[in-house]
Amino acid sequence: MFKPLEGVKVIDLTYFVAGPGAARILADWGADVIKVEPSFGDPGRGTGATMSCPIVKDCNPFYTAYNANKRGLSLNLKTDEGKAVLNKLLETADVFVSSYRTGALKRLGLDYDTLSKKHPHLIWAQINGFGDFGPAKDNAGFDTVAFWARSGAMIDITEKDTSPVNPLIGFGDATTSCSLSGGICAALYQKAKTGKGCKVMVSLFSQAIWSESAGMVSTQYGDEYPKTRKNPGSPVMDTFKSSDDKWFYMSILEPDRYNNALFKELGREDLVDHPDYATAAASKAHSAELVEILSAEFAKHTMDDIAAMFARADIAYDRVQHIKEVLDDPQALENMYIIPVANRDGTVTKQPMTPIRFATAEPTCIEDIAPTMDRQAPLVGEHSVEILKEHGYSDEEIQKLIDTKVVYIDKL
Repeated sequence: MFKPLEGVKVIDLTYFVAGPGAARILADWGADVIKVEPSFGDPGRGTGATMSCPIVKDCNPFYTAYNANKRGLSLNLKTDEGKAVLNKLLETADVFVSSYRTGALKRLGLDYDTLSKKHPHLIWAQINGFGDFGPAKDNAGFDTVAFWARSGAMIDITEKDTSPVNPLIGFGDATTSCSLSGGICAALYQKAKTGKGCKVMVSLFSQAIWSESAGMVSTQYGDEYPKTRKNPGSPVMDTFKSSDDKWFYMSILEPDRYNNALFKELGREDLVDHPDYATAAASKAHSAELVEILSAEFAKHTMDDIAAMFARADIAYDRVQHIKEVLDDPQALENMYIIPVANRDGTVTKQPMTPIRFATAEPTCIEDIAPTMDRQAPLVGEHSVEILKEHGYSDEEIQKLIDTKVVYIDKL
């Protein structure tokens, strides 16, 4: 795959998922991403344990998902020597990305105001929980808190009259990482024109609000959440179950055009041009009734039969899959959205790939735009020596930094 960010250097001072995910995207696009960690490592190295994943050095697939294709440097930034090393790297870096809270960055002298004066060429990018202003600006904000709970997503995407959803860890993080990587690229364009860096900001809370933008608008005009599938906003945009117990989602955005075709496929000619069901306005007014009718009709047919009906009527639908099923989804596999990746211990994990691909000519096969994982997530400080040598440090200077515990190198 063509990698448009080759030659771009990124210093990655992030932890857990959202920040590392943004830097992983940049690495996939060709940037040289240097992951900077303390000797004890990014605490995200242990997050996989909460999701039943192995977290040992030679097999940490959850951590690899957000940190592959990076190099690792371990620095003690509480020492002047460690800060000096990082400052030397920033002299030639294009991007500094962090998910540390602003107070911590100020204490380290790595806040935007300080670094922009030292390095006006530098793009300074940050993910935080709730934004740069307001009463919650300094609050800790994991995606479960800032993206899911405060935004309303945790309660309003559930079936009505049930408990709040227990969200998938990292869902909001990964979404926000896409926005930050895009913002960084816009800043790189600005830098290419002017030679100057800028500050790029995104919060988990802001991302959630944008992700919910349809509801943010519609609830001001009478739309209500959470909804129930028994009485949705539109009866032809809902989940139904086949006779072989398979859930699917049907999405008819133009009821006036497609409802009659649906009724005919179901053998319900009595509903064709029915004043209560054939149009968008009428079907919405009789939503609960039509959902009950359609549920009964779909329950008479297998999923294969229903799929054939939808194909003939050109109606958008798909099966409601579990995450585990997607690992073997032929569409995901053929596009290499998921690929088998060998862990350091020789075991294999099916890893999700970052979503955007690039090409300089029309792809003729998936190999033309195939994603690459050139390296597993680095061990803590795995590439410290080579990175320091690239920045002019001698063997003696590097050894002194190691001996004084300014630099750390983890090994298998």
